[in-house]
Amino acid sequence: MQVNENLLDCQNLPSRSDGEKSRARLVYIALKLFAEQGYEKTSIRQIAKEAEVNISAIAYYFGDKAGLYRVVFTEPMGSAKDDIHLFDGEALSLEEALRGLYQGFIEPLKQGEIVQLCTRLHMREMVEPTGLWEEEVDQSIAPYHHALNTVLQRHLNVESIDDDLHRLSMAIVALGVHLYTCRDVTDRISPKLMATNESLDVMCERLTMYGVSMVNAEAERRRREK
Repeated sequence: MQVNENLLDCQNLPSRSDGEKSRARLVYIALKLFAEQGYEKTSIRQIAKEAEVNISAIAYYFGDKAGLYRVVFTEPMGSAKDDIHLFDGEALSLEEALRGLYQGFIEPLKQGEIVQLCTRLHMREMVEPTGLWEEEVDQSIAPYHHALNTVLQRHLNVESIDDDLHRLSMAIVALGVHLYTCRDVTDRISPKLMATNESLDVMCERLTMYGVSMVNAEAERRRREK
């Protein structure tokens, strides 16, 4: 995942910016409001007021509220399938592949508030669904999961993708997902772990080590049960 660079400086943009900056400011304001209040409780009028623009600007850039929400949900951080290239190369060692996978989780965390808002919005979408989460699973998360399964199948040298391979993929990804869904818990319990870019780089290396260990444990289990 990669944070949209146009959004990173939106807090400092003047309300009457032009072109892409104006659009980016609208996306940023809408992201904050949708994340805080949800889709149903956030009105186009409120978004326009907070962004200090005419409602017609929203119609011009996004069509309607649903169009704006779709952009807010999908554009700021891209999607999981955008990261497949970080780990699916056939020439990569297992460690290199998993390091690439975890870098896909770690690098956006260095961008601060945008990532936290996106996480909150995605979690809200899960409990207050509009249909976009199902699309995300089918069109992005499922291909990502399949790509990781293929990588693990290759490194474990197994003939087919079975239930245990699915379990392993989910466990590996869970280490990265936890950084987002439990960020407030981590910051409360041990704030130093994710406080700086350097600490996040250390986290990436540790997750890579843990991921390799899980794959090795699965390989050993399969050898014992042959």
